[in-house]
Amino acid sequence: MALYAIGEALIDFVPSRSGKPDADMHYTPAVGGAPLNVAAAYAKLGGTSYILSQVGDDAFGAQIAATAAAAGVDTRYLQRTREAKTALAFVTLHDGGEREFAFYRDPSADMLYAPENLAAITPQAGDILHYCSVSLIPCPIREAHRVAIDKFRAAGAAISFDINLRLPLWKNPADLYAAVHEFLPLADIIKISDDELAFVTGESDPARGIPQLFQGHVKYIVYTCGANGAAIYDQYGERGRTNAYRVSAVDATGAGDAFIGGLLAEIAHLGLSVRDDLSDAHIHALLDHAAKVGAITTLQRGAINSMPDRARLQNFPAGKPE
Repeated sequence: MALYAIGEALIDFVPSRSGKPDADMHYTPAVGGAPLNVAAAYAKLGGTSYILSQVGDDAFGAQIAATAAAAGVDTRYLQRTREAKTALAFVTLHDGGEREFAFYRDPSADMLYAPENLAAITPQAGDILHYCSVSLIPCPIREAHRVAIDKFRAAGAAISFDINLRLPLWKNPADLYAAVHEFLPLADIIKISDDELAFVTGESDPARGIPQLFQGHVKYIVYTCGANGAAIYDQYGERGRTNAYRVSAVDATGAGDAFIGGLLAEIAHLGLSVRDDLSDAHIHALLDHAAKVGAITTLQRGAINSMPDRARLQNFPAGKPE
C-alpha cells in the first residue's frame, strides 16, 4: 500500500528563535511543503511513499530532492524545471511553537507541475493519494490534482485531503472557499483543524460544522485541536477521541502533516482502508499513534528532520492528560 502525495515541495526558512524578524534573527533552510511532509512521515514509519511535485533546477531544488530521498521518499516523480525557482516560505515562530508563513511563490516551480507529469504513474487498489489546499490555486498543478484524483479513484485507491488553509496565498478568500468545496467531496478522508472549521463550514462548533463535511465520497473526518487532541467522525457522529501528548513544543511546523502522515501510515501498517468501516478499537489506535507522531515532531525546529521512525515512537516517554 503506497502513498502518493501531490502538491508543493518547498524550503521553509526556520528562525533561530521566536518573535518578529529583526537584524539578529538567523534562518536555517529546512525542506518542507505539507504534501512532502506527509510523504516523509509515512516513509519514516516504514511505508512506501512518492512525492508528485516539481522543484526548480537550483540548489534549493537539489536540497529538497536529497532530503526527501534521505527520509525514504521515492523521488522518481519529482520533476525539475528551469521555468521557475523552487518555492520559499519564511516562518515566524510564536510562543508555544505556533507559527505563521510568508510565501515566495509567484510562480514557483511546483505551481507549474502539469497533468502530463502523471502519465507514468500506475496506482494500484489500496494505494493512497494525499493532497492539500495550498496547490489548488489557479495554475497547472490544480488541473494535475483533478487528473490524479480521477486516475487514483479509477484504480481503487483511497483519497485523502488535508484542508490545510493558507489564506495569504489567495488574493480572494472566496476563491479558497470555492476550491476547498470543489475538492472536498472527492476525498474519502478529510483532515481539518479547529481553526479551519469556521472558514469551511461557517460553524465553529464541531457538532454543527462537522456534519456539513460529509459530501460526495467523504467517509471519515479527522478533526484536530492542537493541544486539545483530536477526534475521528463518521456520518453518524464522533467515533473516537484522543488527548494530546504533553510535550514542551519548540516548533509546530509540520506537526499536523506528521499527524495525518502517521495516521495514514498506521492504516497501511494494520492493513486497513479508509474506504472500509473501521472498528472502534482501530480508530482509537489510529488516533493515539497519530497524536504521538505529531507530538514528537514539535520537539525540534523544522519538520522532516523532527519526524520519528517506529523505534523513536516506542521509546517516547511523554504521557497524555486524562
